[in-house]
Amino acid sequence: MIAKELRLIVKDRVALFLIFLLPAALIGMLWWVSNQNDLAIGQTNPGDSGGETTVLENATEEFESGIVLGIIDQDTTRTYNGVDLSENFTAYLNMTVDRLIVYNNTDDALRSLYEGNIDGFVVIPDGFEANLTVNEPTYIEVHIDATDLVTQSSVMGVVQTATVLFRSSKMWIRSEVFPNLMIEFAPDADFVESIFGGFIVVFSSYLGITMTSAQSIVGDAPLRRMLLTPTNRLEVVVAKSVAYVIIGFFQSLLLISLWVIAFDLNLNTGFESLVIIMSLTSLTGAATGILISAISSTRLQANQMFLFVLFGTLILSGFFIDVGVLDEVLPLNQGLKLLIDTAFKGLTLVQVASRVLRLLAFSVLAILGATFVFSRKPTLG
Repeated sequence: MIAKELRLIVKDRVALFLIFLLPAALIGMLWWVSNQNDLAIGQTNPGDSGGETTVLENATEEFESGIVLGIIDQDTTRTYNGVDLSENFTAYLNMTVDRLIVYNNTDDALRSLYEGNIDGFVVIPDGFEANLTVNEPTYIEVHIDATDLVTQSSVMGVVQTATVLFRSSKMWIRSEVFPNLMIEFAPDADFVESIFGGFIVVFSSYLGITMTSAQSIVGDAPLRRMLLTPTNRLEVVVAKSVAYVIIGFFQSLLLISLWVIAFDLNLNTGFESLVIIMSLTSLTGAATGILISAISSTRLQANQMFLFVLFGTLILSGFFIDVGVLDEVLPLNQGLKLLIDTAFKGLTLVQVASRVLRLLAFSVLAILGATFVFSRKPTLG
């Protein structure tokens, strides 16, 4: 049954073109555009302060930023005639975030940022209060994750807001607190080539397999004859899934190779880990497409449902906007996070096992759902 599916796919030259050449063309277009315009989005020098912010009208209100921030207070000076300034700044910072976690050293905070437990962390250096007391410029370190462009701006926003509120409470004009941006886990390439390139790789792998597998049941003439034999419907669905995963494996080899070679990326993990992740993404794509095909009564319905999945997946991918709890459930989102966490943060597959299990769970549920619908289908359309 698996061999039958592979023969059908190989004979369909258009399907092979869509699976292999179109994703490769997307990588090629990104390479051409990035070289033409010399894009460098998301690159920030460690010394950049990010500019100034206006004072909020109501400085006593708490904010709902959705940001979880770490704080390390290294200041030991006590020269100001009043409150402890580092503790006072920490209190204002706590007002602008949803949660503020205190760390004793940068290694623990960096580990939490590495694992995604916090969105960034602030280090208040020794001499913070002493410098402010004599009107000397004071710098605080703001550490952010280079692989999350949206969160970068949010973290800088809450830190700038806390800085403004802190200065306003003391009526300071000349005494400045400057955020010193520290980029962590920065890829060798810029944001477009590394992170957006990774998004194209995962997006192409997941939806490329979904698109072709969406036609795998509806209108399958050889399958009609096969069902006249004592064939279990689950066997049919599993065989189709395995066949498309095999195709997805070779697609993954092509996409990962093009992505790494075209942009000269230095990865923090083994090539085989990325191929495994992409193959898992292909499995979820195959299961999604087969579920669509099982539900559909005609090829036209399958095409329409795939378009709905295509645009819904793009909107809810979490790459452009925050989608809340869905970001921890949807397969494309999990595949992208797996790729970024392993390729640039250096996490092993064991360390990201929870996301791997989510992809496998989604695939199993989709396969069982397709089998359930398929077993109650009077015809194949």
